[in-house]
Amino acid sequence: MYDIPKEIKAKPKIVGLEVKELIILLVSFFLFFTVLKDLVHGILFIPYILIAGGTLFWMVLPSRNNPRLKNYMSLYLYFKRNKYTYHAVDVKKIMNDYLYGEGDHRE
Repeated sequence: MYDIPKEIKAKPKIVGLEVKELIILLVSFFLFFTVLKDLVHGILFIPYILIAGGTLFWMVLPSRNNPRLKNYMSLYLYFKRNKYTYHAVDVKKIMNDYLYGEGDHRE
């Protein structure tokens, strides 16, 4: 009867970041710039702020390899993975799909 627009399902954003990402970023900024600043020498404090701020901003950007995940999620999955599990990679996926796949795209 009524069409529901897709914008209702959109996540709330503040300054281009989702609320969860903004909270993670703010907590990380607080940790890096209050708790850990005593571990940095005074001469290196400005480069520390620039590098830490850039790194924290990079962490909430979408991952280049998987756009559905953020970089901090990709890092978490990378360190959590089982290094002893073998995952075969199909190097000829397109050709195998064409030859052995389902569908009427073959002649």
